[in-house]
Amino acid sequence: MPTERTPNSLPLTSETLEALFSSIREVGFPLVGAVDLDLAETAFRPHADRYDEWLTRGYHGEMQYLVRGADRRKDPRLVLAGAESVVVVAIPYRRNPRAAENSEPRYARYLEGPDYHKHLPALLTPVIEKWAAPLGASWKICVDTSAVLERSWAAICGLGWIGKNTVLIHPKFGSYLFLGVILLDRKTGRAPAPLPSYCGNCTACLGACPTEAFVAPGSLDSRKCISYLTLEKRGEWPREIKEQSEKMGAWVAGCDICQEVCPFNAKPLRMAETWPTDDRDVALVTDWKALETEQETEYLARAKFSALSRIKYPEMRRNVARIRSRLKGPAE
Repeated sequence: MPTERTPNSLPLTSETLEALFSSIREVGFPLVGAVDLDLAETAFRPHADRYDEWLTRGYHGEMQYLVRGADRRKDPRLVLAGAESVVVVAIPYRRNPRAAENSEPRYARYLEGPDYHKHLPALLTPVIEKWAAPLGASWKICVDTSAVLERSWAAICGLGWIGKNTVLIHPKFGSYLFLGVILLDRKTGRAPAPLPSYCGNCTACLGACPTEAFVAPGSLDSRKCISYLTLEKRGEWPREIKEQSEKMGAWVAGCDICQEVCPFNAKPLRMAETWPTDDRDVALVTDWKALETEQETEYLARAKFSALSRIKYPEMRRNVARIRSRLKGPAE
């Protein structure tokens, strides 16, 4: 006899799902997609296998939280009990560089504006609450804080493809994207709808990495990555990194080099389509003297509402000191 289907396993109507999508777009997310977990098993398996291999090779460096959360990243039902589907949203952020000259302190572009870890959920929560209440649905919003493979689910939902530099790329919006994942205990009826990769024979990102962090197309050794070294690595850098620190340029927090050279990031976007950055001047200081003399209380105050808060004060001091020690000229 066929298994009796529970109400939670019944797909949402297309009208109900589109109402959710429309509401999400209205609060600022131009890209929205969804997929049912059971329909995505085959499409997701290669992503999970690559993640396992990446961890086995030690490319995660000292980010042990990636190991601890491995099982949950491979099974969203361990993140939300009863999860049946994944909804993925994306919003682009500014592409213009924060520093005009390479000798100025440089920051990854995503650090501009409010902390996306908090701001994205603040935008999405009222929308999901209002939509889910009449259905009695359970849900969970994950924005780079829960153990979820956001880029993999975004690619499976058709929001882009994962490029050779391991980031998600959309043909219009490029790769400067914030991603959010919403787990639902309802089926959407959506199957995987991945886009083909349009990277072609282009290897600009691979050749541009100054520290040669890409061991192969689509494979990043975080231990050599400037973003990892400035944002995630605690304590002193390894000797081999210290000896080659000139390759790291003036990046004090993160790095965008492999995205800067990507052809899909060359097209300008209307500001209305991008992330708000009204308070970017508060968190990102581009004066070397101010950075060198900054006290911990001052740093914590300016970084408090920014994703820059990911970097602890000792590590920011380390980053600044290493760069200043080799740049020509005194701080002004």
